[in-house]
Amino acid sequence: MKKAFFILFPMVALLGCKELPEKGTTYGKAKIVADETLYPIVDALEKAFEHTYQRTAIEVIYLPEATAFNAFYEDGAEVIICAKQLDEKEVAYFKIKKLNPRTALLANDALALLFSPSNTDTALTCEQATAIFKGEITDWGQIGKTNKSGPIQIVFDHQGSSTVGYFMKMAGKTSPPAQAYALNTTQAVVDHVSKNPNALGVVGYSWLSDADDPLCREFHSKCRVASVSPCGNQLATGFYQPLAENVLESLYPFSRQVFAINRETSNGTGTGFVAFMAGEVGQRIIYKAGILPAYKVEHQIELRSEPFRVTN
Repeated sequence: MKKAFFILFPMVALLGCKELPEKGTTYGKAKIVADETLYPIVDALEKAFEHTYQRTAIEVIYLPEATAFNAFYEDGAEVIICAKQLDEKEVAYFKIKKLNPRTALLANDALALLFSPSNTDTALTCEQATAIFKGEITDWGQIGKTNKSGPIQIVFDHQGSSTVGYFMKMAGKTSPPAQAYALNTTQAVVDHVSKNPNALGVVGYSWLSDADDPLCREFHSKCRVASVSPCGNQLATGFYQPLAENVLESLYPFSRQVFAINRETSNGTGTGFVAFMAGEVGQRIIYKAGILPAYKVEHQIELRSEPFRVTN
């Protein structure tokens, strides 16, 4: 009996199929740079995206804002997640490279001011806070008669941080006052404030906003979050925490928008990640983290007409 032999050829060779592209919106790799003051919400979004689309791998590099933008310009990162939009010079830079970055609004974040637990004060007016960052108020004794005297030490997470840029712009200054210091991380800011009664820490509120996060609870146990009065709002009185609802009502004054800027030239994995963050699931993750999402998150409540029963 003769035996039949069959030679199997790869289907690609037989059918002349094209290879799949290396990445698409729901598969492939993407390199992202992000403002490190936004780490908690970006990390949660990255994990959720990769869990939902398991053929994706997002590499997120967390840097101070100034360094992050340098990486976005030159280092091949497809997306930057930051607290500012591109200015005219930056837009012109990308035009020269024949790129047209697209910007998506993701959230409305706040900046929190931290007091030492031993500081007797719990609140600042907007005017007092502004004067501190201008260098006009330099001693806690200038805040109120009940305050102990002592030089105010403003503590930022990094000299190139977006928190520095925000408050210098608010104060109309090009550099921090003499009593300002920069450490290396948000954790270092919290630790320094917890041990120094004269310190005034500045951090992104997402590091404090999620009550379910053990690190957030640890930070709250080490320092006190200052309440601040609205700036120039004659209708609102009182002092407000940097909560999402207070940012929404413009009661807490130190808030900022969070953006994703995408420089991909095609619909790749970076584009998919941005769409996810700005979409319903991403916005719910931001909301759950205690940050005000860019778009309204709807809640559905099911009402039943069944009789209510109480059992013993």
